Amino acid sequence: MNGTSSPSLPPASGGALDRFFARLLGGLVWAALALMGLVFLASLLVWLAVMVVASLVSSLFTGRPATVTLLWRRYREMARQRWPRRPGADSTTPRADATQATAAEPAAVQDVVWRDVPAEDDARR
Repeated sequence: MNGTSSPSLPPASGGALDRFFARLLGGLVWAALALMGLVFLASLLVWLAVMVVASLVSSLFTGRPATVTLLWRRYREMARQRWPRRPGADSTTPRADATQATAAEPAAVQDVVWRDVPAEDDARR
């Protein structure tokens, strides 16, 4: 022996009670972590609500639109540009593309023409 000693491990004979307490302690650790995450999420939501209210109140005094309003307008504008897309000059369907590539008769396959959907009150008539 060289004079160094290694710490000895406890005996591996764990009883049912030891396993129960190990599982209980593991569950308590996970529950504590989940609770900390929920508290963090709740604090973020509270600060978000405070900032929205502060933005709305400051817009009353400055006369400028609130940041929330500007963000909502930008979101709506982006949503209108993204969907629904109106087809351009090029075809968007595979069958029409295939007929254009093979120089088949143009009247054989056609793309569906874009049409506006009527408003709800027009659709009921």
